[in-house]
Amino acid sequence: MITVSELWTRLDSLASPLPAERIPLTSVQGRILREPIRAPEDQPPFDRSAIDGYLVHADQPAGLVTLEGGIQPGAPSPATAPAPGTALRILTGSALPPENASLIMQEDTKLSDDGHRLHLLQPPSSKHIRRRASQARVGDTLLPPGQRLNAGALALLASIGATRPVVSRRARVAHVVTGGELVAPDQSPLAGQIRDSNSTLIAALLRDADADLNWHRRVKNDARTATADALAEALSTDADILLISGGASVGDHDHTGALLVSLGFTLHCDKVASRPGKPFIAASREGRLAFGLPGNPLSHFVCFHLFVKRVLARLAGTEPTSLVRATLAPRAELRPDSRETWWPCVWADEGAQRRVLPLPWRDSSDLTVLGAAEGLLRIPASASPGAEVEVLPCR
Repeated sequence: MITVSELWTRLDSLASPLPAERIPLTSVQGRILREPIRAPEDQPPFDRSAIDGYLVHADQPAGLVTLEGGIQPGAPSPATAPAPGTALRILTGSALPPENASLIMQEDTKLSDDGHRLHLLQPPSSKHIRRRASQARVGDTLLPPGQRLNAGALALLASIGATRPVVSRRARVAHVVTGGELVAPDQSPLAGQIRDSNSTLIAALLRDADADLNWHRRVKNDARTATADALAEALSTDADILLISGGASVGDHDHTGALLVSLGFTLHCDKVASRPGKPFIAASREGRLAFGLPGNPLSHFVCFHLFVKRVLARLAGTEPTSLVRATLAPRAELRPDSRETWWPCVWADEGAQRRVLPLPWRDSSDLTVLGAAEGLLRIPASASPGAEVEVLPCR
């Protein structure tokens, strides 16, 4: 049986970044940038006003000046600053001359009744001028490769005209759900049946991981031929990853491992020393990865975050989520096991100290903790954790 850390190492060697693609800015949110984004010009590209007010000469003291027009945002700046004794009306964003400019806020002035004379109640200054290249110089790196593009990054790209950045392609996933006892969530189960929660869970987890679920099938019985037919159809798609929910253990209806081998896959793992999540299958064939997840939903949740999400990060060309050091909340009750345990938990911050609180769960079928779980608390095998622990964030 392989350990979690050993399986991480093995999976890292199997997962290489997917090909990059150049796509419109409207479609890149959440994608991983695969090229450096450099400033095509100074940022800002010219001196501009940070206030609504007036432009005067740098030598202009407080007192009366004559108003001689204005500069609208989007208009070229005058070649020179106004002569002493005169002023130009400016608004936020107005372009300013490169030398001898000084500004005064509108609220620090009083306009004459005829609108031609302006009383400067304070000495003007240059502190409200946004200087050319004060944010970045032409050629500076604004966004490095490997960064996930959030709303702020998209705004930055738009501001420099980078409307088709090179990003990682989203991983495509095919999902097969096995289990003769399963019915759709909108159906009323008969005696011995349960509603299928794993399909909904996997679809949501893939959305959170910025991957595409492009094919899905629920196998309505546990016959080997039915599962084999579903896997063959899944493999006919262009999916990068094949996920099989259920059938990963050693029971009479657990066919996942044998079927993957018959389809030409190499098995890298069929058991992992993790609680929950022991019966976990990892396999590969010609660059395509397949994972057999244990059918219990809490095991599903744990195995996805420990292994599948890690591979999705590698395929996107970024680093997997890192373990975080935290302090265990007082009076936390934990059950050590012969396997390493990944215990659902929530953050219980107390001031500057980050504490983690384990959630109660009874077994690997327990769905009641998943709505609250914010992380997985790592408990070493056969040992009670000390005050300092490690947590894998799940949100």
